[in-house]
Amino acid sequence: MNHKVEIEVSARHVHLSKEDYGFLFGSGAPFEEKKELSQRGEYATDKLVRLVGPKGEVKARFLSPFRSKTQAEISLTDCYQIGIKPNFQSNAYEGGEKILIIGSAGEIKRESAIVSKRHLHVNTKEAQELDLNDGQKVKVISKTKRGRTEFDDIVVKIADSYQLRLHLDTDEGNAAGIISKEFGELIV
Repeated sequence: MNHKVEIEVSARHVHLSKEDYGFLFGSGAPFEEKKELSQRGEYATDKLVRLVGPKGEVKARFLSPFRSKTQAEISLTDCYQIGIKPNFQSNAYEGGEKILIIGSAGEIKRESAIVSKRHLHVNTKEAQELDLNDGQKVKVISKTKRGRTEFDDIVVKIADSYQLRLHLDTDEGNAAGIISKEFGELIV
């Protein structure tokens, strides 16, 4: 079955637990939601952190809402730049590489740095219509000015609030020539 799906490039970012947010920015410190993201209830905030490894650092934006555990999603290029081993994950909360996270009020070390595997967000109703299961692997084919790109091994993530979107990291998006709003064919 083929179905049109929007493709988004997910830039490096951090999800923080409420406790870790307090360590980094001060307990109860306010943050401003700057931009609504495509997944309902998720926002880019005004808070930035520094992600520091043995060879360097990069900045990343905090995305709200709070999560149960802290996670830093970075690209393969970021891993090389800051000097950490790439840790490809589809389940965000089962480990990660140790990284120093620095905020305006403090710092924490967490095993939370991952290169997120490409994944497809889909809401429960669409998942039923498309006969998709959580954790299933699918394929998306895109056609851009750089040509045809086939993304396989895409992990399906299902939740009631999700919008149907394929998320790629910046390295994958750049390589495929995905510049703005692009669509691909979902192959189930």
